[in-house]
Amino acid sequence: MKIFCDTNIIMEFLQQRQYVAEVNRILTDSIQKGDDLFISFGSFYTITYLTEKYLKSDLSLSKEDRINKLRYILNGILGTFKLCDLFTHSISNGVNDPLFEDLEDSYQAHTAEDMGCEVLLTINDQHYRHFSDDSAMKVMTPSEFILSYL
Repeated sequence: MKIFCDTNIIMEFLQQRQYVAEVNRILTDSIQKGDDLFISFGSFYTITYLTEKYLKSDLSLSKEDRINKLRYILNGILGTFKLCDLFTHSISNGVNDPLFEDLEDSYQAHTAEDMGCEVLLTINDQHYRHFSDDSAMKVMTPSEFILSYL
């Protein structure tokens, strides 16, 4: 199965937020099954920024320790997820899709669809519902994914 993970899925896991148990279960199961897990290049940039910002809030970390921890986390992401190729038409379609008010979500959806992903996993499923009506790709929250596939 090809699963595209929205940025918020990765941040749920990294920052131990509300849905961390569900996300951990999905990632563990998907890795064991050999599913393909994808994130976009845009997500990787955002994850880097947000993780560094989060680590900076830990005043007990030296700059060197913070950078080393950030690199460790990012290498873990690179070892787990495939980065989606960035297609010009994915971005163009995202910019011009009238169904989306949040263009970043539009880029994510079009990139996932162009990669042939079967599922777009997100916390903000309401941002994508109208897209999933016109696509073979299912948009699911972690809870919905667990109910349907695990």
